[in-house]
Amino acid sequence: MVMLTANPVWRAFAKKPVSQTTRTSIGLAGRMALYALTNGGGQFEHFRELVVTAYASIVLAEQGYGNEMLGDFNQALDTILECRVRVLNGGCYSLSEQEGHMVNTLLELHEEQVQLAEEAELASAIVEGYRRAQESN
Repeated sequence: MVMLTANPVWRAFAKKPVSQTTRTSIGLAGRMALYALTNGGGQFEHFRELVVTAYASIVLAEQGYGNEMLGDFNQALDTILECRVRVLNGGCYSLSEQEGHMVNTLLELHEEQVQLAEEAELASAIVEGYRRAQESN
């Protein structure tokens, strides 16, 4: 996993909590992606947003922020990745109502993780989320 705290200057500022603006931006990005995928307007960017969020949630859980929910995070990730399989078989980027509820739960739990994590931990989790998402393509 990428650790952004190796830089001593970054480490000095890494202990601060995630700002309200950042928490709001992360929450809105996930909600907008979920809305698009459950209301017929889903595109690859929406799918990718949810994949990265799911992987970042898993990374934060592995670091101790919701470790008991790791199975739920992996199940939500599998649900999101099934959307990609449907697209490859000629379908569109969309989630059913049941899948949407599962992803919504993921987003709610991720928002709680973001409130608890420090800035550097969140940044490292997002970088690792993008790396894992790239590997899963």
